[in-house]
Amino acid sequence: MEKELRNKFVLVTMTLMCLVFGIFFIVNHFRQQYWFNLETYQFVRWITQSGVLLNDASDSGKELIENNDEYNAIIAVIVSDNGDVLEKDYIAGTGKHTLSDRILQTVIAKGETAWKVGSYIYDIRQLPDSERLIVMVDTRDGSNTPLRILSSFLLILAGAAVLLLITVYLSRFVTKPAKAAMEREKQFISDASHELKTPLGAISINAQALRATHADNKHIRNIISESSRMSRLIERLLTLSRIDENADVPKTVFSLSSCAEEMALTYESVAYDKKIGYTYDVQDTISFYGNEDDFRQLTAILIDNAIKHTNAGNQIHISLTEQSGVIKLIVENTGSTIPQEDLPHIFERFYQSSHSRSGNSFGLGLAIAKAV
Repeated sequence: MEKELRNKFVLVTMTLMCLVFGIFFIVNHFRQQYWFNLETYQFVRWITQSGVLLNDASDSGKELIENNDEYNAIIAVIVSDNGDVLEKDYIAGTGKHTLSDRILQTVIAKGETAWKVGSYIYDIRQLPDSERLIVMVDTRDGSNTPLRILSSFLLILAGAAVLLLITVYLSRFVTKPAKAAMEREKQFISDASHELKTPLGAISINAQALRATHADNKHIRNIISESSRMSRLIERLLTLSRIDENADVPKTVFSLSSCAEEMALTYESVAYDKKIGYTYDVQDTISFYGNEDDFRQLTAILIDNAIKHTNAGNQIHISLTEQSGVIKLIVENTGSTIPQEDLPHIFERFYQSSHSRSGNSFGLGLAIAKAV
C-alpha cells in the first residue's frame, strides 16, 4: 500500500511538474521568438530606410551588415514597378543560401501589407524611377539546428531525471504520515481481531452447551449463528492483516492444476444442491512458484462468490490454462450482471452491491482475493 501511494505521488507530481514546465517553455519560446522577430524587423528596416546599401551610406554601416553572423542570410533585391527582379544580391550571412523564386514572388505580391513570409523577415523602400528595394533576412540558423535540437533534448531529459530523483526522495517524507496511519489501522485491526476471538469462542461454546441442555430455542440459535458469523469476519480481517504486512510466507513449486481441480471438486456438491450447472476445464501440468495455501484461498473465494450470486438453472464454468507463459484462472457464471456503477468498487473492502447484500457476506472476499 505504501509503495502504491508513493508511486501515485511520484506520478501525479511528475505529471504536474512536466505540465507546468512544458507550458512555461512553450510560452517562453514564443516570447523569445516574438522579440527576436521584432528586433530582426527593426534591423531590416534600418537597412532599408537608412540607405546603408545605397551610395550615400557610410562604410561603417556596410561593415556592420557584412560582419553580421546572426542570420543565415541577408539578401537585397531591387524590383521594378511591375514586379520584375532587376537585381538580387546575397550581402551577408553565415553560409551559402539560395532564395527561391516562390518566396520572392510571395514577398513581391504581399508588398508592405506584411513583414514576414515563412522564415523570412523583410522590409520595402520605394526608390526613384518607380523601383523598390526589398531587404530580406532568413532567420533560420541552418548551421547548428540539429545540434541545438539535440542539446535541448538532452537538457530536458537531464532536467526530467533530476526532477524524478527529487520527487522520489521527497515522496518518502510526504507519504510518511499516511504510512503511519495505515500501520496504526492495521495494528488496530490485528489486535482487535485477536482480542475478540477469545470472548466469541466462549460465547459460542456456552450457547452450544445451552442448546444441548435446554429445549431448542430460536434465541440460542441466533446467538450461535451470529457468533459463528463474527468468527468468520475476524478470520478474514486477520487474513487481510497478514497479507498487508507482507509477511514472509513459505513458497514452493507446486501443481497449480491439481490445486484448481481439487478446489473445483470441493464446491461441486454445493453447486449441485443449488441446482446450478457446474463444469470445469483444468489444463494438466501447470506448475507455479508461490504459496499453495494462498492459491487455494484465492480459488475458493472466486468459486464461492460465483455460487452465491448464481441462481438455480444458471451455469458456472471454471478454467485454468497456460499459453505463452501466461496462466489464466477464470471463474465465470451466467445470470444477472454486475451493475456498471458497482464495477470500479467490487474489490474494495466491505463494499457490497446494493442488490447483493446479505447477512452472510462482509464484502471482504474479493478484497482478500485481490490482495493474494
